[in-house]
Amino acid sequence: MNVPELLDEVRLRVPEGAEAGTRWKASAVVATSQGTHRVAIAARIDRHGRRREQFWCDRVRLELPVLLRLTCAEGECPHAVQVRAQWMAFHQAGPVPAPLERLCSQPLMAEVPVRVGQHRFVARPARFPCFTPCPNGAHPPMTIDKTGFDLFDDSTCVGGGVVEKAGVRQPRLPSVQAAEAFVLARHLETLATLAVASDASRPGQGAAREGD
Repeated sequence: MNVPELLDEVRLRVPEGAEAGTRWKASAVVATSQGTHRVAIAARIDRHGRRREQFWCDRVRLELPVLLRLTCAEGECPHAVQVRAQWMAFHQAGPVPAPLERLCSQPLMAEVPVRVGQHRFVARPARFPCFTPCPNGAHPPMTIDKTGFDLFDDSTCVGGGVVEKAGVRQPRLPSVQAAEAFVLARHLETLATLAVASDASRPGQGAAREGD
Protein backbone atom coordinates (compact mmCIF):
# COMPACT_ATOMS: atom_id res chain seq x y z
CA MET A 1 0.00 0.00 0.00
CA ASN A 2 1.19 3.54 -0.75
CA VAL A 3 0.36 6.81 1.02
CA PRO A 4 -2.39 7.97 -1.40
CA GLU A 5 -4.18 4.63 -0.93
CA LEU A 6 -3.88 4.90 2.84
CA LEU A 7 -5.13 8.47 2.69
CA ASP A 8 -8.14 7.41 0.60
CA GLU A 9 -9.03 4.77 3.20
CA VAL A 10 -8.95 7.27 6.07
CA ARG A 11 -10.94 9.87 4.15
CA LEU A 12 -13.54 7.24 3.29
CA ARG A 13 -13.88 6.33 6.98
CA VAL A 14 -14.02 9.95 8.13
CA PRO A 15 -15.60 12.00 5.34
CA GLU A 16 -16.39 15.69 5.42
CA GLY A 17 -19.72 16.22 7.17
CA ALA A 18 -19.44 13.17 9.43
CA GLU A 19 -20.75 13.43 12.99
CA ALA A 20 -18.63 15.10 15.67
CA GLY A 21 -16.42 12.56 17.38
CA THR A 22 -16.02 10.36 14.30
CA ARG A 23 -12.41 9.22 14.06
CA TRP A 24 -10.21 6.67 12.33
CA LYS A 25 -6.53 5.81 12.21
CA ALA A 26 -4.81 3.53 9.72
CA SER A 27 -1.20 2.47 9.28
CA ALA A 28 0.86 0.55 6.76
CA VAL A 29 4.43 -0.25 5.80
CA VAL A 30 5.29 1.76 2.68
CA ALA A 31 8.17 0.63 0.45
CA THR A 32 10.36 3.15 -1.38
CA SER A 33 13.57 2.92 -3.40
CA GLN A 34 15.47 3.75 -0.19
CA GLY A 35 13.79 1.23 2.11
CA THR A 36 10.54 1.02 4.06
CA HIS A 37 8.65 3.35 6.39
CA ARG A 38 5.86 2.78 8.88
CA VAL A 39 3.23 5.37 7.96
CA ALA A 40 0.15 6.25 9.99
CA ILE A 41 -2.70 8.61 9.12
CA ALA A 42 -5.50 9.67 11.48
CA ALA A 43 -8.61 11.76 10.93
CA ARG A 44 -11.33 13.01 13.26
CA ILE A 45 -14.25 15.39 13.39
CA ASP A 46 -13.85 17.79 16.31
CA ARG A 47 -16.67 19.13 18.47
CA HIS A 48 -17.10 22.09 16.13
CA GLY A 49 -17.65 19.79 13.14
CA ARG A 50 -14.26 20.52 11.60
CA ARG A 51 -12.30 17.70 10.03
CA ARG A 52 -8.70 17.22 11.26
CA GLU A 53 -5.93 15.05 9.88
CA GLN A 54 -2.59 13.97 11.33
CA PHE A 55 0.33 12.17 9.69
CA TRP A 56 3.28 10.15 11.01
CA CYS A 57 6.27 8.45 9.46
CA ASP A 58 8.26 6.11 11.68
CA ARG A 59 6.46 7.72 14.67
CA VAL A 60 7.57 11.22 13.65
CA ARG A 61 4.76 13.75 13.05
CA LEU A 62 4.90 15.29 9.57
CA GLU A 63 2.93 17.58 7.30
CA LEU A 64 1.25 15.83 4.35
CA PRO A 65 3.42 17.45 1.59
CA VAL A 66 6.57 16.24 3.36
CA LEU A 67 5.16 12.73 3.86
CA LEU A 68 4.20 12.45 0.19
CA ARG A 69 7.69 13.41 -0.96
CA LEU A 70 9.49 11.26 1.61
CA THR A 71 7.58 8.13 0.57
CA CYS A 72 7.62 8.80 -3.17
CA ALA A 73 8.43 5.71 -5.23
CA GLU A 74 10.31 7.80 -7.84
CA GLY A 75 13.89 7.45 -6.63
CA GLU A 76 15.36 10.19 -8.86
CA CYS A 77 12.77 12.91 -8.24
CA PRO A 78 14.62 16.02 -7.00
CA HIS A 79 11.78 16.82 -4.56
CA ALA A 80 12.05 13.36 -3.02
CA VAL A 81 15.86 13.46 -2.99
CA GLN A 82 15.83 16.75 -1.06
CA VAL A 83 13.33 15.56 1.56
CA ARG A 84 15.13 12.23 2.03
CA ALA A 85 18.39 14.10 2.63
CA GLN A 86 16.69 16.23 5.30
CA TRP A 87 15.19 13.10 6.85
CA MET A 88 18.59 11.40 7.01
CA ALA A 89 20.14 14.49 8.59
CA PHE A 90 17.31 14.67 11.15
CA HIS A 91 17.90 11.05 12.15
CA GLN A 92 21.69 11.41 11.88
CA ALA A 93 21.71 8.39 9.61
CA GLY A 94 24.88 9.52 7.87
CA PRO A 95 26.22 12.41 5.81
CA VAL A 96 23.66 14.34 3.80
CA PRO A 97 23.83 13.30 0.12
CA ALA A 98 25.04 15.86 -2.39
CA PRO A 99 22.34 17.91 -4.13
CA LEU A 100 20.93 16.36 -7.29
CA GLU A 101 22.67 18.90 -9.52
CA ARG A 102 26.05 17.79 -8.18
CA LEU A 103 25.15 14.14 -8.56
CA CYS A 104 24.13 14.69 -12.17
CA SER A 105 27.37 16.47 -13.04
CA GLN A 106 29.57 13.67 -11.74
CA PRO A 107 30.76 10.87 -14.04
CA LEU A 108 28.38 7.94 -14.20
CA MET A 109 29.46 4.35 -13.54
CA ALA A 110 31.86 2.78 -16.02
CA GLU A 111 30.53 0.86 -19.00
CA VAL A 112 29.75 -2.77 -18.27
CA PRO A 113 30.41 -5.79 -20.51
CA VAL A 114 27.37 -7.99 -21.16
CA ARG A 115 27.93 -11.52 -22.47
CA VAL A 116 25.46 -14.06 -23.82
CA GLY A 117 27.00 -17.20 -25.27
CA GLN A 118 29.81 -16.13 -27.58
CA HIS A 119 28.42 -12.64 -28.06
CA ARG A 120 29.83 -9.66 -26.20
CA PHE A 121 28.04 -6.35 -25.80
CA VAL A 122 28.76 -3.19 -23.84
CA ALA A 123 26.21 -1.41 -21.66
CA ARG A 124 27.04 2.29 -21.44
CA PRO A 125 25.42 4.43 -18.73
CA ALA A 126 23.41 7.44 -19.81
CA ARG A 127 20.73 9.81 -18.58
CA PHE A 128 17.37 10.05 -20.28
CA PRO A 129 14.99 13.02 -19.88
CA CYS A 130 11.62 11.55 -18.93
CA PHE A 131 8.44 13.58 -18.40
CA THR A 132 7.19 11.98 -15.19
CA PRO A 133 4.06 12.46 -13.06
CA CYS A 134 4.57 12.19 -9.30
CA PRO A 135 3.36 8.76 -8.09
CA ASN A 136 2.06 10.38 -4.89
CA GLY A 137 0.64 13.50 -6.53
CA ALA A 138 2.90 15.68 -4.39
CA HIS A 139 3.77 18.06 -7.24
CA PRO A 140 2.95 18.64 -10.94
CA PRO A 141 4.56 16.36 -13.56
CA MET A 142 8.13 17.27 -14.38
CA THR A 143 11.04 16.17 -16.57
CA ILE A 144 13.51 14.03 -14.64
CA ASP A 145 16.88 12.89 -15.97
CA LYS A 146 16.74 9.18 -15.17
CA THR A 147 19.69 6.83 -15.12
CA GLY A 148 19.78 3.95 -17.57
CA PHE A 149 21.90 2.23 -20.19
CA ASP A 150 22.39 2.10 -23.95
CA LEU A 151 23.52 -1.25 -25.29
CA PHE A 152 26.22 -1.47 -27.98
CA ASP A 153 27.45 -4.23 -30.26
CA ASP A 154 30.86 -2.86 -31.26
CA SER A 155 29.98 0.70 -32.31
CA THR A 156 26.32 -0.02 -33.13
CA CYS A 157 23.60 0.80 -30.59
CA VAL A 158 21.25 -2.20 -30.42
CA GLY A 159 19.10 -1.24 -27.44
CA GLY A 160 18.31 1.43 -24.90
CA GLY A 161 16.63 4.81 -25.08
CA VAL A 162 13.26 5.33 -23.44
CA VAL A 163 9.98 3.44 -23.49
CA GLU A 164 6.49 4.57 -22.48
CA LYS A 165 4.52 2.42 -20.04
CA ALA A 166 1.08 3.45 -18.80
CA GLY A 167 1.73 6.97 -20.06
CA VAL A 168 5.05 7.30 -18.21
CA ARG A 169 8.39 7.52 -20.01
CA GLN A 170 11.28 5.61 -18.48
CA PRO A 171 14.62 4.14 -19.55
CA ARG A 172 14.18 0.94 -21.54
CA LEU A 173 17.25 -0.51 -19.80
CA PRO A 174 17.29 0.95 -16.26
CA SER A 175 19.89 -1.52 -14.94
CA VAL A 176 22.62 -3.91 -16.03
CA GLN A 177 20.26 -6.78 -15.21
CA ALA A 178 17.69 -5.32 -17.62
CA ALA A 179 20.37 -5.07 -20.31
CA GLU A 180 21.33 -8.72 -19.75
CA ALA A 181 17.68 -9.78 -19.98
CA PHE A 182 17.28 -7.77 -23.21
CA VAL A 183 20.31 -9.45 -24.79
CA LEU A 184 19.17 -12.92 -23.66
CA ALA A 185 15.68 -12.36 -25.11
CA ARG A 186 17.16 -11.32 -28.47
CA HIS A 187 19.47 -14.35 -28.40
CA LEU A 188 16.57 -16.73 -27.78
CA GLU A 189 14.51 -15.08 -30.53
CA THR A 190 17.41 -15.58 -32.95
CA LEU A 191 17.77 -19.24 -31.99
CA ALA A 192 14.03 -19.80 -32.46
CA THR A 193 14.11 -18.16 -35.90
CA LEU A 194 17.08 -20.29 -36.97
CA ALA A 195 15.33 -23.45 -35.75
CA VAL A 196 12.22 -22.64 -37.79
CA ALA A 197 14.33 -21.92 -40.88
CA SER A 198 16.26 -25.15 -40.41
CA ASP A 199 13.06 -27.20 -40.16
CA ALA A 200 11.63 -25.59 -43.28
CA SER A 201 14.78 -26.37 -45.29
CA ARG A 202 14.83 -30.10 -44.53
CA PRO A 203 14.00 -32.38 -47.55
CA GLY A 204 10.42 -33.60 -47.47
CA GLN A 205 9.48 -31.29 -44.58
CA GLY A 206 7.16 -29.20 -46.74
CA ALA A 207 5.50 -32.31 -48.26
CA ALA A 208 5.01 -33.81 -44.83
CA ARG A 209 3.26 -30.66 -43.70
CA GLU A 210 0.99 -30.71 -46.75
CA GLY A 211 -0.03 -34.29 -45.99
CA ASP A 212 -0.91 -33.49 -42.36
